[in-house]
Amino acid sequence: MATAHQQPNLIPHLLIPKVKVIPLKVAFFGEQGTGKTTSAALLAAALSKEFHNGAPVWATDPELGWQFPKRRIFQPEGIELVQRTVPTFKAMMQDLRDAERAGACVYAVELQKIWIELLATVRKECGNNWGNQLNKLWGEWVSAFLNSKMHCFALGRVGDVTDEVLDEKGEILRIKTGEKMKAGGSSSFGYEPHLVIRMKTETKPARRKGLVIDGEGRMLHCGHVLKDRTWELNGKILRWSDKAGYKPGGYRQVWESIRPHFNEVQATMGQVQLDTAANSSSLIDDDGNSEFYQMRQRKEVMSGEIKGCLDLYFAGQGKEEKQVRLAVNDLIFGVKSKEAADALPLEKLERGLRILHAYERLAVKNLESKEHVLVQIHDCIVEYDMGISETWDIPF
Repeated sequence: MATAHQQPNLIPHLLIPKVKVIPLKVAFFGEQGTGKTTSAALLAAALSKEFHNGAPVWATDPELGWQFPKRRIFQPEGIELVQRTVPTFKAMMQDLRDAERAGACVYAVELQKIWIELLATVRKECGNNWGNQLNKLWGEWVSAFLNSKMHCFALGRVGDVTDEVLDEKGEILRIKTGEKMKAGGSSSFGYEPHLVIRMKTETKPARRKGLVIDGEGRMLHCGHVLKDRTWELNGKILRWSDKAGYKPGGYRQVWESIRPHFNEVQATMGQVQLDTAANSSSLIDDDGNSEFYQMRQRKEVMSGEIKGCLDLYFAGQGKEEKQVRLAVNDLIFGVKSKEAADALPLEKLERGLRILHAYERLAVKNLESKEHVLVQIHDCIVEYDMGISETWDIPF
């Protein structure tokens, strides 16, 4: 295993690919044991042997899972696997640069522990500004991942996307609305790669003399394609059988499944780079008074003012208070969460804010029950939409 102070011994002629190859950017995520590392290793071996003359594969692996395919896949194929295990964001960024300089054709990283380390570090070191610094650092990593001339794979655990909703009885329920990779914060790193595969397992039942034998069978690794920007594999389930042993060329089952995506990527005839130096400063004048800037600032301030209005009367954390707040949000904006409300057009936010201002001006607010509150909010909506409510100027 190469350490942080050792460079792998690479043979120069191995670094010359057979053809110009546009790199793949792939994410594998799922629960432990679903085959993320093995599937990524088989795809890496295929790319190395088929297109890069057996050039090395590089893995940032703080979960210590790549030593198994190192012995069972890469050694039989004659491919060098360089494995780094330092579980820090800084080390991951350095590994990516080292891999490119060393001539690796594939770079893979296990993201879970690294994301947790980065999150803990910026919270400790950056004070109240930790969120901005986290986004900045993570954005730099995403750009490096996507711009690399190597094939790049990101591996991560699965996390649930949830939201609070009201059921028919008015009870607050937190329901699962989707899945994401546990890295990259609220947006999830799974939005970035060109191909995203959600790994699961199935068991193909054993049969003896025509009878199904319960509790026995062959494991299948199932790759549910959640996103393919080329459209070739969208919605498909790729199934790869688990094998007790490996022989050279054993990567072909995985490779043939993903080949349609690879072929379509190559058909783009070029690698598009993210221009990290570019910015939109031309939209903003010296005083910061461009139309775009003003609209963005107005929307941010308006979202904060709406939250303040809701907090003024509906800020309680009890079950009933949460029910009222969700119901008020839904009645005024047609959505239940702050995140969804923030995404609404500016004119809808302004309408909602004016309705909340009208509610604030009521001489008597009936807060005895959710029904009473909603009746008063409904009256404010009707009066505002009919143009008969008292106007309250918005001072921004």
